Amino acid sequence: MTVDDQPLVRPAEVVACALTCLDELDAVTIADAALNRGDTTKEEVADLLTGRYSVTPRQRLTKAEPGCRSPLETRARLALRSMGLHVEVAPVIENVGEADLLVEGWLIVECDGFEFHSSCGQFEKDRHRDQQALADGYVPVRLSAADVAEGERAIQRTVCRALFGLARSRRLALPNNRGIMRKIEEAVV
Repeated sequence: MTVDDQPLVRPAEVVACALTCLDELDAVTIADAALNRGDTTKEEVADLLTGRYSVTPRQRLTKAEPGCRSPLETRARLALRSMGLHVEVAPVIENVGEADLLVEGWLIVECDGFEFHSSCGQFEKDRHRDQQALADGYVPVRLSAADVAEGERAIQRTVCRALFGLARSRRLALPNNRGIMRKIEEAVV
């Protein structure tokens, strides 16, 4: 709510209060949204988090990411980082574009809410991006809103099964036939 286009409460105050009063997931989700929209900065929020009761809110603030564009991405990121996995937020991948998350440098995690991924055009675009990612050596995993809503353990299970399954796979090999390989190489160009 605004008066004369000015917020009644500074966004930094709202974020600081959320980091102090809410559970971690909700607090970081609010911080991510405010940072992503450009409503405030980490510095503005940190300036408000002073005193002996600000240790936990300050720790939560360090987990906030301005590149995170949705609550689905926030929840997935926090779940994966809690395991110690390296997770990049909103990486721009050559030939693919911006991804939601990049885990361990090669596994693309897309958090697909129905609202933005339900049109025919977006469906096609998502498939073409997945194909290009695979061609460039990345592996895409798509989590639906329902997958993310199942919680931290479900997110971790899905992503870790992909990491583990691909790392151990004996199926990853090119055909051992020169004629077929020549055709594959010609098709790639």
